[in-house]
Amino acid sequence: MSFIEVAQTGEIPAGTMKHVEAGGKELCIVNIRGMFYAIGDRCPHMSARLSMGTLTGTIITCPLHSSRFDVTTGKKLFAPVEAQVGGANRLPAEFQAYMRRIAEITAPIKTYDLQVFPVRVDGPRIFVDV
Repeated sequence: MSFIEVAQTGEIPAGTMKHVEAGGKELCIVNIRGMFYAIGDRCPHMSARLSMGTLTGTIITCPLHSSRFDVTTGKKLFAPVEAQVGGANRLPAEFQAYMRRIAEITAPIKTYDLQVFPVRVDGPRIFVDV
């Protein structure tokens, strides 16, 4: 393992995140009030790209099933939430059956904590130990 340059500080304003690939890994680089953090960029539930989700403070929310994680520790805070389809009773019966089956299949998938990677900032350059 070694530190690899992944971004410039100016590319990731405070309160934002960026997807990068380095050392054969997909990473989400997050700027929390000038402090940079690096986590794995795939949700451990259904592999959605976390950098496409939302960031509120230190909490990142998965765009697919709303799992939430603390980017400073990688800890899972909230398990996935299965989407509710409004007006589901008006959808075709085949689609309703399909959605029920998808819910059955995905419900037992466990969601683990995220991998966290050490970050070093040297001037405007961000390095991650992958």
